[in-house]
Amino acid sequence: MAESKVAFLGGTPIVTRFEFDISIIDSGLFKVKTFDSYTEEWARFVYENRENFSDSPIHDFDIIYGPIANDRIGAQIRNFKNGSIDLEELLKRIKFLKGITFQYYFGTEAAIKTLHKL
Repeated sequence: MAESKVAFLGGTPIVTRFEFDISIIDSGLFKVKTFDSYTEEWARFVYENRENFSDSPIHDFDIIYGPIANDRIGAQIRNFKNGSIDLEELLKRIKFLKGITFQYYFGTEAAIKTLHKL
């Protein structure tokens, strides 16, 4: 990703790596939301977050784990937003994209402090 961004924007690719103890997810110390796959709930959550133009998040989760909402998925969300497709079609289209990649979101200072720079 760093190399593709540099190819487009210029500069030097820099990657900072972090690790964290996965047991934190089930520790009960943090408010965690997990999406195991592309679902209607996931799509609505991503859509609502992308439509939020305020400085305040629309949720209060410390950590979120779920499918990545990259540019290809973003294009389908825009189609949903402009009414070209409905939610059912959105989910159908993204399920046929090549593979599924998951990501973590660390949304609070406390959650970020669980990361250890390598």
